[in-house]
Amino acid sequence: MTISQGNLGLAYRSLKAAKGRSFLTMLGIIIGVAAVVLVVCIGQGIKDQISGQLGRYGKSTLTIQPTSSSGSAGVFTGLSGTSSNLLSENDLRVVQKTKGIATAVPVSTSSGSMRGDHTVNSPFIVATTAEFTDVINQSIQYGGFFDPDIDSKTVVLGANIAHKLFNDNSPLGQTLTWRDQHFVVAGVFNTFSAPPFSLEANFNNAVFVPYSTAQDLSGSVLGMYQILAKAKPDADQRQTTDAVQAALTASHGGSRDVAVLRADETDAGSNKTIHLLTVLVAGAAIVALVVGGVGIMDVMLVSVTERMHEIGLRKAIGATNRQIMRQFMAEAFVLSATGAIIGVAVSCAVVGLMRVYTSLQPVLVWQVLVVAPVVAIAVGLFFGSMPALKAARKDPIEALRHE
Repeated sequence: MTISQGNLGLAYRSLKAAKGRSFLTMLGIIIGVAAVVLVVCIGQGIKDQISGQLGRYGKSTLTIQPTSSSGSAGVFTGLSGTSSNLLSENDLRVVQKTKGIATAVPVSTSSGSMRGDHTVNSPFIVATTAEFTDVINQSIQYGGFFDPDIDSKTVVLGANIAHKLFNDNSPLGQTLTWRDQHFVVAGVFNTFSAPPFSLEANFNNAVFVPYSTAQDLSGSVLGMYQILAKAKPDADQRQTTDAVQAALTASHGGSRDVAVLRADETDAGSNKTIHLLTVLVAGAAIVALVVGGVGIMDVMLVSVTERMHEIGLRKAIGATNRQIMRQFMAEAFVLSATGAIIGVAVSCAVVGLMRVYTSLQPVLVWQVLVVAPVVAIAVGLFFGSMPALKAARKDPIEALRHE
């Protein structure tokens, strides 16, 4: 059924006569369209941010970590510490000796409060070795990384924790206390890139201490949550990964309880989680669209009742059922289309504001900018067809008698 330009004009004048009610009717469509567009754009933006950080430690860097109980690399393994297994010093030696590996470093965590100018009760303490900076793709803003051969009582700070511990922006050479031992600050890292909702540890909040020193102070062997390894420049990435995986499997008696991840695999868990959340929230937003369609139906049913005498007069002078139906379908179309356009405009404005004022970088996805309004208009026409059908089927004599 086509809607003529005359019907659209008539529909516009009818809705303009009741501006307040028309806007409230469109509100459900506006909210639904804006929600769908925003959810998809934010989700895509976060995935792009995470994907843009793949290989932030270098494309040749491998991440070795325990697997979940199901035998696959769980999204919460690694520095989150939820895995029941830890890597050992023997695992580190196996990785270091594997063909194609240039260097490998342990990544462990330790506990205890730290006191500088201020006290941090539960800092994120990372125990590693001096080769850590050779593996990760991160520069140091002030000073340098520690050298255990020279002084094992030195630490390097992440950008955030440096401000929490000290008043000085560059606390080089200052002393902090950990486990009743004094440590000298050797350096401060530049800010690590930390994509929103990434499941990786945020090294901006980390205090890096020598692995051997942390092990001595803890009084026990430190388990490793991760091993970071850097492949040789001339080594094939996939072959090196397979070689490390095979060596670790053999050293564990054939048990594949350790995962070796390339740079393009380390954020797979984050992407899956974000995709799932995007689908769930988008589903809720689609429900809002349906609710908006129901609102259009309810208001148009009221409109049909209020305009019963008008319907009777039009039928009495020769208007057909099809013409009456087209008139009310035109009103449903105008309501839903206007609401959809406003919803897209609102969502685009919010995306722009978020990119300027927040760390999120949502991306406008043209597909959803097209599909969301089309779905909204289809929902509006579907629910608007019921009141239109009711109006078209009215007996003209009964309609004229209606007060």
